[in-house]
Amino acid sequence: MDWTPEQAAIIGHPLGAHALVHAAPGAGKTTTLVGRVARLVEQVDVTRIRVVMFNKAIQETFAERLQRAGISGVKVTTFDALGLEVLGAAQRRRILTRPFEVAAQGTKDWSQAVHRNYRGKIEKSDDIADAVRFWKAHMVPPQRAACEDAPQIVEAYRDVEDLRTGGDKLLIDFPDMVYTAVAILRKHPCLLGPIDHVLIDEFQDINPARVELLQRLIHDQTALMAVGDADQAIYEFSGAHPRFFSEFADTFGNLPTRSYPLAHSFRFGPTIATAAHRLIARNEDRYPIEVVGRGKHEGRIHRVQDVPGTLQRLLTDGHPAPELAVLYRGRVQAVTVVAELAARKIPMHTEDLDMLRKGRGPELALAYLRFATSDAPVTFDDAWAAVYAPDRYIRKDAFMAQVRKHGRKGLRAVLADKSAADQPHGAIRAMADLADLLTRMGRCRTAGEALDLLTRETDIPGQLEGRKRSALELEMAIAAFDAAHTLLKSLKVRPADAAQALADFDPRAGQTADRCVWVSTIHRAKGKEWRTVFLPRLYEGLCPAARQEQPLGTTDEPEGIEQSDPLEQERRIFYVGLTRAIETVYLEVPEQDPSSFIAELEPPKPAAPAPKRAAAPVKKPTARRPTTAPPNEGKPWTAEDDAALAEARAAGTSLDDLAERFGRSTDAIDARLVIVESKRRRAEARRRELDDD
Repeated sequence: MDWTPEQAAIIGHPLGAHALVHAAPGAGKTTTLVGRVARLVEQVDVTRIRVVMFNKAIQETFAERLQRAGISGVKVTTFDALGLEVLGAAQRRRILTRPFEVAAQGTKDWSQAVHRNYRGKIEKSDDIADAVRFWKAHMVPPQRAACEDAPQIVEAYRDVEDLRTGGDKLLIDFPDMVYTAVAILRKHPCLLGPIDHVLIDEFQDINPARVELLQRLIHDQTALMAVGDADQAIYEFSGAHPRFFSEFADTFGNLPTRSYPLAHSFRFGPTIATAAHRLIARNEDRYPIEVVGRGKHEGRIHRVQDVPGTLQRLLTDGHPAPELAVLYRGRVQAVTVVAELAARKIPMHTEDLDMLRKGRGPELALAYLRFATSDAPVTFDDAWAAVYAPDRYIRKDAFMAQVRKHGRKGLRAVLADKSAADQPHGAIRAMADLADLLTRMGRCRTAGEALDLLTRETDIPGQLEGRKRSALELEMAIAAFDAAHTLLKSLKVRPADAAQALADFDPRAGQTADRCVWVSTIHRAKGKEWRTVFLPRLYEGLCPAARQEQPLGTTDEPEGIEQSDPLEQERRIFYVGLTRAIETVYLEVPEQDPSSFIAELEPPKPAAPAPKRAAAPVKKPTARRPTTAPPNEGKPWTAEDDAALAEARAAGTSLDDLAERFGRSTDAIDARLVIVESKRRRAEARRRELDDD
């Protein structure tokens, strides 16, 4: 094997020290690790070496590579399996008070069971499961968990743990393997015997629980080799943190630490390497490694406006589908991209189609279509989910009485009750208009036409806003409604068949997975590569994301466990997406509000002459904001308000100043900005449809 000087230095690292390897994307770190293991087995007891990989698929691949290299006896594992090994040792020594049992996907199942008690308070069961995983990654038990924005998520965590630990057996899901093992090792160290050398892959994805597991398994002379790239640390939402790179020498202080660069990428050429470095070099909290492109292709970066159309052209020209990937930042981008690709019948391998079937947005669309085509008995909850909107002024208690009286005849019978007691005249008129709208929707030939009619006559964003719990959830609900609408228009099914058509839709268009375009989040693409990569919907506010998830904290850090700078996190995510490409990157750059990251890919412009410094303005004391409700809170927004809001925000006016100007809370301003942007994008999409026609 012809090793590069960088690889040779890592392979020949001395035995009596730790090694911290900073590996650029595509730099051959796996091959280098195989070389390092081969060198170690010549020098030390093979049974006292451990190789720890990020997941089972990578672990199996690495074990196969060792086998092909003629290396046997080295234990290759994952962190979860290592934790499970500790649990097995504890059970054999009768340390556990009861037997344990692996319950794969248990966290998901327990969260679904618990979520039934929190409907209306927690959006979906996945929110509970994600919180449980995050806290366990930080070794935070329920009694130490905190969340100021949503205390009910802490209560749900306690309920999940009660389900998990309340039986005759200790149930262990993947998040519990390291979490429980560390708790045991705190009281019973050295359960696995002596380990002299540990090699850890993807070290940037390590979390506090895994760090402590390593600390409690090693002895004073154990040498670690940690390989990874802090510039690709994108899993903070699940507990990882890039600080473990910068704090490595202090965290593992039993031996001195040597740092090694692995900067030469064999994946891509200088064009992508140079752009990627310009981007990531703007992050201040990073190791100063500069990726060097040594791939076979010079590389190309293009801007496009029509991702589906460009994909179709490439496929028509013979570009193999498995060598194409469409990678997006988050869920709001995901639903629109998946819907557009599905509408164009581009075969794709994706796990994100359910976002067009489930959630408040798609469920509202399907509810309208169901009520437009069926007079089946209706429950109050189902009816209220479709009927409630702030501008309909329908009284909930009175409507409940209407459902009890007429619900067995269907929603339209409920809405047609002109003698409804305790309903204002405006509400009776709104219900009659809605009944008429449902009748006309039911007469439409296709579900797409019915939803066109609905969106022309109903303020869907406003209706979704009435049930929002955060601006982030509202943005997602609106995007998912629009995506379901787009897909149903392309399917051309009857309104009555819409739900079944969505459920049966095959994103692969009859193709096998190995003949499809890969379509996923950037996070799911980590560790993979494609000849051609598309990065769509590069709007400022979506990439980089403007809104963060609710901060999960502890009783010691109630405002949230410390995270790295949000913009630097976002830049790392974009960097990972960019560096998945071998040959070509297509960037979908909109004309309005393009991502600030686009400019960061370009060479820096010459600095303008420094202006003369003016005298510093005298700061006026900040007025104390009143504690009473803003004067316009709860009042309907007018078209003129929306236009003025959009113009002021585009001019850079802050949320606080907008709230004062419009007499509303900052939360109300934030939510309305989501709706205004949704309307703008919907109008732009309609304009494109007309242009295509």
